Amino acid sequence: MRWLITPNKVTVLRMLVAGAAIGLYGAGARGDAVAVGICALALTTCAVALDAVDGYLARRLRMTTAMGAQLDILGDRVIENLFFIYFAVGGEISVWVPVIFFVRGVLTDFLRGVAASRGSADGRERVGEFQRNWMLVERWSARIVVSRVSRGAYAALKCVCFCALGVEWITRHAPSAAMSQWGGAIHVAVSGIVFATMAFCVLRALPVFWEGLRDLRAEERMKESSAVRVQRHVVHAAARPIAGVRWTL
Repeated sequence: MRWLITPNKVTVLRMLVAGAAIGLYGAGARGDAVAVGICALALTTCAVALDAVDGYLARRLRMTTAMGAQLDILGDRVIENLFFIYFAVGGEISVWVPVIFFVRGVLTDFLRGVAASRGSADGRERVGEFQRNWMLVERWSARIVVSRVSRGAYAALKCVCFCALGVEWITRHAPSAAMSQWGGAIHVAVSGIVFATMAFCVLRALPVFWEGLRDLRAEERMKESSAVRVQRHVVHAAARPIAGVRWTL
């Protein structure tokens, strides 16, 4: 019974719930916008809340794995891109919002993947360190990126952002004149929330960029130094005379 609900299954479930919310938004544009929008808002809140559930289950059931950590990151990327791309296509936000989130996700995931592959090659200790703090070494970096306060605040901010976009969607598609009257003020407020979410997203990525690029530069210098040492050894060996051989003209 314990294995019927696993953290990875919850992660997959929250991606499906987020997709269902987007599907409701698409269907609501041709039907009862208010009722469908409220249902989509409920699904959106559920999808974000499930992000905390899978982490809790992983710790509670002692099922934390590198695969689960990567799947959790994938779930975050899928949900972010689903919502921001949909609302950008609908004209509620700038197209640069999903572009920034997508590029940020690709770069950070690339650097984490490089760190994970090096950890597997160097030893199990690096793998465990990667699972605990996503490759971060500096204490200030870990506090910004993976502390409970940072992750909780970011999840709450994304939930507010997605729900605010849903509320604006309702005001745009609802036939009520009262909702349309508040559309301008709601759009300004929602734009501020989206900007704050995007700024916090970029802020949490900066330590990953800093340490990841630093590690890549250090690795390149080590490779160059190793290549120079090998080249010097080869030249030195070639310059030594061969024992037992007399060179005559």
